[in-house]
Amino acid sequence: MVADLDQPKSFASVDRSGLGGRIRALPQQCAAGWRQGIASSYPPEWGSSGSVIVCGMGGSAIAGDLLAGLMADQKGVPVRVIRGFDFPFQIDPGSLIIICSFSGNTRETISLFHQAKAADARIIVAAGGGIIAQEAADSGIPLLKVDLPGEPRSAVGYNLMLLLAALNKLGLWSIAQTEVTASIDALESQASRLAEDRPSRDNPAKDLALQLHEKLVMVCGGGLFSGLARRWKTQFNENGKVWAWHEEIPELLHNAVEAYGSLPEIEKRLSAVMLRPNLEGDPADAHYQVAAELLRSNGIPLHLVQPPEGLAPLGQLLTTMIMGDYVSYYLAILQGVDPSPTPNIVLGKDHLERLAGG
Repeated sequence: MVADLDQPKSFASVDRSGLGGRIRALPQQCAAGWRQGIASSYPPEWGSSGSVIVCGMGGSAIAGDLLAGLMADQKGVPVRVIRGFDFPFQIDPGSLIIICSFSGNTRETISLFHQAKAADARIIVAAGGGIIAQEAADSGIPLLKVDLPGEPRSAVGYNLMLLLAALNKLGLWSIAQTEVTASIDALESQASRLAEDRPSRDNPAKDLALQLHEKLVMVCGGGLFSGLARRWKTQFNENGKVWAWHEEIPELLHNAVEAYGSLPEIEKRLSAVMLRPNLEGDPADAHYQVAAELLRSNGIPLHLVQPPEGLAPLGQLLTTMIMGDYVSYYLAILQGVDPSPTPNIVLGKDHLERLAGG
């Protein structure tokens, strides 16, 4: 039996760790991350960095994806995200390397951190504790402490604002405090609009979750929302416990669209979510239109998600991020599955530890 999203008992009986409350607190989390990042100190010569490399895994790397989309849209410093054990290139001494690890004990990220230290690179660490935070403190490396309850994926807003503030303070990117404040205010309004106490008829996140329930979901987005499409996908996986994948616009027009007309028995279970920013003169406008038409013409339901009107890019990113967080949360509630635990991820880490020990 599908849970009733308008009954408080549906949440209390399923969400035992209070993940919904952590999603609702995203505006306060973002404001706190910005304050910490602005208040921190960095060597002034790092303001000459020609690029930024964000190192992390899972939820700790997503902030880098969001940062990369925002910097690309704003023609800011180039940002690259590295997931894995090794840098696939020689470390440039003129690059700024940001190590992100919620636990501070992620094996892959520790490896990258040690390689960056050995290269005497410019390093900023954003971590909740563990080996990485301790070594950063011992080595005098700037440490941005991520002190939040819950899961790594629940700290993405905090991490993003930490990184944005650091780049702003170093002069690698510029944003007015008024724009930051307006973006967080818009996020607060969006959180209220999507929260558990708002009925389904007036709640876009609940409505979309009901339409996506028991579907295989493709999430697509481009430009400013390229990294956000990955965020939606990973939240559907981790919170919603559902199959989902992401595609990037315009790239999907060069490959993914060829699959749209195949396997009708699978197409009955498919739905697509298109994340589209409101950007004047967006060069991908036509690509969004064509991608939407190809989905519809092949009988695949399409759900268009756009941020509220009149927001700057940061506000668009934050308000659309919390929309995805809430949709994934409501998908879990509909299934009667606690959205917080990730037993298969834990099991995978246990197996890796066993194999490494052997």
